[in-house]
Amino acid sequence: MIVPAHLKYTRNHYWVRVEADRAVVGLTEFGLAELGMLLFLELPERDSRLRQGDFFGTAETVEAEHDLHAPLSGTVTAVNMLLERATLALYESPYERGWLMTIQCEYEAELEQLLDAEAYEQLVAEE
Repeated sequence: MIVPAHLKYTRNHYWVRVEADRAVVGLTEFGLAELGMLLFLELPERDSRLRQGDFFGTAETVEAEHDLHAPLSGTVTAVNMLLERATLALYESPYERGWLMTIQCEYEAELEQLLDAEAYEQLVAEE
């Protein structure tokens, strides 16, 4: 399992790449493995306002439909529309082409609460 050191992580298996006052968000390799094979992905609309923990979309697998929850508060500035048609990019390149959305961050304190790569690896090892 790959856990890039330059990213931040959430306990529910999202990765976050901070770029100034924006954050690029995706699902970790471990999170994708836990979900299983995605058939369909529904993402938020651009300009949607999210609060940390809010429902923002769904991931439909062969076995179930899973709710997706915002790792940070802010306004969605971009959505990876490619994934709504071809979820395979998530598995082929989860940390590059497999990004879900970008968020204009509202609260720096939320970024500080995210896990670094080492803490995330430890979390995954315990699960």
